[in-house]
Amino acid sequence: MKRGADSTMTRRELMGAPVLATGLLGAFATPVGAQIAESLAARQPNRRRGSRIVDSHVHLWQLPRSGPPMSDGATFPTGCCGSVPWMEVNRMPRDYDARVGGPKVDKLVLIESSVGVAPDKMIQSNLWMLHTAAADEKILSVVGNLDVTQPATAFGQQLSQLAQNKLFVGLRIGGGIFKPGVPRSFSTIQPNVLNNLTSMAKQGLQIDALGIPGAILSQIGAAVPGLTIVMDHFAGKARTFEVEDPWKADMHAAAVYPGLNIKVSDVHKLSSQAVPGRPAGLTQFQPVADPSKYAPTLEFLWRTFRPDRLIFGTNWPVSDAGGIFVDSIDLEIDILESFLTGQYAGGRDQVMFQNALRVYSPRK
Repeated sequence: MKRGADSTMTRRELMGAPVLATGLLGAFATPVGAQIAESLAARQPNRRRGSRIVDSHVHLWQLPRSGPPMSDGATFPTGCCGSVPWMEVNRMPRDYDARVGGPKVDKLVLIESSVGVAPDKMIQSNLWMLHTAAADEKILSVVGNLDVTQPATAFGQQLSQLAQNKLFVGLRIGGGIFKPGVPRSFSTIQPNVLNNLTSMAKQGLQIDALGIPGAILSQIGAAVPGLTIVMDHFAGKARTFEVEDPWKADMHAAAVYPGLNIKVSDVHKLSSQAVPGRPAGLTQFQPVADPSKYAPTLEFLWRTFRPDRLIFGTNWPVSDAGGIFVDSIDLEIDILESFLTGQYAGGRDQVMFQNALRVYSPRK
C-alpha cells in the first residue's frame, strides 16, 4: 500500500473497500488545517496567486438511488419533479471536473439531496455522502440531513453517529421545522428544534437553511448562541434582477445575527425570468451572461453582510438548469469573479474560498 510522504494514508486508501458500517465512521476523517491550505495551493500551481475557489454547494448521486451504492430510496432527482433527463444521470466529482469550470475549483462541499428518504434510510443517505467524501480528496466536507424535530434522545444518537466522522460539519434544514397548518414564525417552530440545534452548536456543527426567512433565522441564532447559519441560494430571493423591498427588509433582519451567512449560489438563475418569462426551477433556460446585470443584488448583499459573510457556491448539477449550451459552473464563477474586481477586489478571497473554509472545514 502506498502512503504519502508523511506516512499517513490518503482518504482514497482508507476507502479501498466499500465500508459503510457505523463503527468505521471515524476512520474516514483525515488531518485538517495545514493540509487543506496546502491542497488548495498545490492543486493547480500554474494559476495566479489568490485565484483559489471552494464551491460550497454541490449535490452528488449514483442512480438508481433505491439500489447500491446509495440505497436510500430518495426521489431526487428521478421522480421528484417530472421528467428531468439532464438530471437523471450519475453525478460524481469526475463529472464535475469534466466541465470547463470544474478544474478551476479546488474543493467541493457536498450538500444533502435526500428528498423523499424514509426515516429508516436517512442514516444510510448520510453515510453514502461521507463514504464518497472520504474517497475523493476534492470534497472538503459534508452537510447532511436529519430530522431536527424528533425527540432529543433519538436526534442525539443519530447526530453522535455521524459526528464521529470529522468530514461531517452540519445539517441542512427547511420549512419542516415549523408546525403544519399555521403561519411560519419563530413562535410556530416545533418544540424539539431549538434544543436539537443547541446540541449541534455545542459540537461546532452548522446549519444550511432553505426556505426559512432570514428574520426567523436571526431569532434562532439569538436563541442558540454560537450557531453558524448559512442561507442557501441568495436567501430565497426572487429570480429577477430587481432588488425587491420585501427581500431587502428580510436581509436587514437576517444581518442582525452576526453568525448568519449568505450563500451566493445559483447566481445565474436571477436571470431566469428575464429570459423565458417565468421562474426556472428544473426547467432549462438560457441565462443572461452579462455580469453587470447581477451587480445590484451582489452590491446590496456586500453592503448588508460585508464580504466576510458571503460564500460562493454553484448548486451543481441543479445549476445546469442554465441550459444545454452553458457550463453553469464556469458561468457562475465568471459572474462572481467579474463582480469581485475594482472596489470589491479586496473581498475576493473571502467570498470565493476563505469564508467557505471557515464554515465548512472538517472539524478537528
